[in-house]
Amino acid sequence: MIKESNLEKGISAIIPTYKGEAFISKLLDSLINQTINPNLFEAVFIVNGELDSTPDIIKKYQVENPQINIILTYSDPGVSNARNHGIELINKEYTIFIDDDDYISYNYFEKMYEYAKKDRIVIGTFYDVDQNSSEVKDSYLTPKLEKSGLFKNPYDNLREMLTITTDKLVPTDIVKKYSFNPDLKNGVDIAYYIQLYVDYDFEFYIIDKNQGANYYRLLRDNSISRMPLSYDFNVTDRLKVINEINKNLKRAKKIEVTSFLKTLTGGQVFKINQYLEKHPEDYKKVLEDINSYNFDFFPFKYLNEDITKLDNPKRELIISYAFSPTNTATSNTVAKRILTEKKNVDVICGSLDELDKDFTLENIVNQFLINKIVIESNFSTGWENIKNFVKKSMTALDNAEVYDKIYSRANFVHSHFLAIEYKLAHPETYWRAEFSDPLIYAFGKDKLSVAIEDEDYIGRINEKLNLNLSVNDDINCICEYLTFLLCDEIIFTNKNQKEVMISTNPYDVKDIVNKKAKISSHPTLDMKYYYAFKSSYNIDNNYLNLAYFGDIYSNRHFEDFINAFDSLNENIRNKIRLHIFTSSITLFQQVLSSKIYEKTILNPSVDFLEFLNLTTKFDVLLVEDSQKGNFKINPYLPSKISDYKGSGSSIWGVCESESVMDNLDIDYKSKLNNIDSGKTAIENIVKDKLNIENNVLNNDLNPEEYYHQRLIHLTQKISELIDVCQEEFRKDSEYENKISELENINSQILNSNSWKATEKLRKIKRKFK
Repeated sequence: MIKESNLEKGISAIIPTYKGEAFISKLLDSLINQTINPNLFEAVFIVNGELDSTPDIIKKYQVENPQINIILTYSDPGVSNARNHGIELINKEYTIFIDDDDYISYNYFEKMYEYAKKDRIVIGTFYDVDQNSSEVKDSYLTPKLEKSGLFKNPYDNLREMLTITTDKLVPTDIVKKYSFNPDLKNGVDIAYYIQLYVDYDFEFYIIDKNQGANYYRLLRDNSISRMPLSYDFNVTDRLKVINEINKNLKRAKKIEVTSFLKTLTGGQVFKINQYLEKHPEDYKKVLEDINSYNFDFFPFKYLNEDITKLDNPKRELIISYAFSPTNTATSNTVAKRILTEKKNVDVICGSLDELDKDFTLENIVNQFLINKIVIESNFSTGWENIKNFVKKSMTALDNAEVYDKIYSRANFVHSHFLAIEYKLAHPETYWRAEFSDPLIYAFGKDKLSVAIEDEDYIGRINEKLNLNLSVNDDINCICEYLTFLLCDEIIFTNKNQKEVMISTNPYDVKDIVNKKAKISSHPTLDMKYYYAFKSSYNIDNNYLNLAYFGDIYSNRHFEDFINAFDSLNENIRNKIRLHIFTSSITLFQQVLSSKIYEKTILNPSVDFLEFLNLTTKFDVLLVEDSQKGNFKINPYLPSKISDYKGSGSSIWGVCESESVMDNLDIDYKSKLNNIDSGKTAIENIVKDKLNIENNVLNNDLNPEEYYHQRLIHLTQKISELIDVCQEEFRKDSEYENKISELENINSQILNSNSWKATEKLRKIKRKFK
């Protein structure tokens, strides 16, 4: 290896060659006729792989042109091995790579060297040559090279040129610090050069095309751009290149370089899409191969899509108080809307730093975000917090262009209240408003919010809209009514929800809502997002594996699943494993029966993309209706259903009669509070999945005795929890007494004469510290 301090002035040309006998003479002629001083360049030919007459041709030129420093050497097979060997040998201060079937203009080295600098990459003019006609014509790079001189924003506007191996003069001391990856069949140029761009802050200089510093690329029939479709070329090799890009993304420090590297992955996905267009049956195989890498970044936005339809110049503003990376059901649903609608958008949201975060989903949805405005806000459903979020948001939006469309979604009413203000300020803007659930009542009984009690706000709204709202109206009621009144489109997840919200709103909204309503259930994501994250969770496929994701509470209690599992014969139950992912592990530990508890693996909740990936791995996924409570009809539809539908796994739903979920087409279905229907469902699952027809259920189980034992079990657990709570309260009381005692002692010390007398000594001690 030549040391940097020993590099000589001039240019080293590294030229790998493999069976180049048909083309090499054209390149050699262009080299021996260079106008630069022959002492200022060397041409290193590296023969790799099976031999033909190429070495003999090169030797002939060496003999006939002794004034030209032509070096002939050999390497292991492969263009990367050849280039790496050449890098070891060269000793000039600048390097250029040339392919053996290309050639250069006679003044090429002279002009490239003229503009060389230690912190600069110099680029010449780039032409294509037709193999059959020898016609020279503009290449796809020619328009990019029209401008000469120092190039501004190269990582945005010169992407293709920066990642081809040839037609660039690079400082040799930098070239020698890196090597080409011999494990890559394609994309070796990208993998090599991005290492340089991550570590060095180059300037890029383009030579004026009128100076004739021309690089001529021969377009051959077997060139990479003309390779036939194959899984290896279009998928396997592309994923290897994306893996190399990901390695360098971790090291990238400058925003423009990070953005450049991410853009390069899109080019690789384009090749994958070409294959999938002809072979859609391999889609899942492709996704599994992508998943095996567990990339930090992958452009799922472009995978298996018509790229021309993705980018829209008129962006919609998404208003979502909670938005990714904040991890809530609402923020996840808004993200799913963006991913399924496949349009670039702007977003305004609250910071909500104290809530849980999910950065894996954020990495995916960010691919569709152009601008994201984050408003500093602590999480609270109080009116003052809502007003502050709206005020700060409207101030931030004053600096933006007026949007043609906006979208908002509640569970959290902050989003709709902001959309109300935006609509009042810009009535021409089209507003889509989505509701996750009825806002006014919880299960038709308790109100979900307090009275607004804001005379200024109510007075302003009444005056502006000629209404008669009251300060005694609760916050959510006002949100519902004003949203119905002002928006252009109301999105409900199901028809029951629409009917309930019409009937529970105290104002006459029926005609307004029916005119604007649109039923759109929670979106189901494309299969690719189920493989965007690789879960390491271990599943033993020797068992029938069932999974439940979520918590339990008064209106969704899991009891029907427990009853069904308990009804199985013991030998069948031994063949089953139940996997629960929840933030309520302690509660499940109390609720589960001993029979099923020993067959259960309890896990904490997982991030959304891991959840999607996990749903593909289980045999059956469990979902339970929320009970309607005091509502006349059930307005609820579990969002898990939409996620389960895209998993390919079977679904078992415990449904309230005539609920929305009860009317869906689900693999296995049983009724709430109905042990017989649960037994039928679990029996059918065992028959289908384990191929066991007989003796599935324990027919000796006495329902009355079973319920009695369940009651005893739950009563005992409640008693144990009460004992634990009382013990904790006792400890708290002891700690409070101890703290009070210590505070009294501390107060006595601070007020003592000795403490006052030693104050000066303590100040001296602090100075020495």
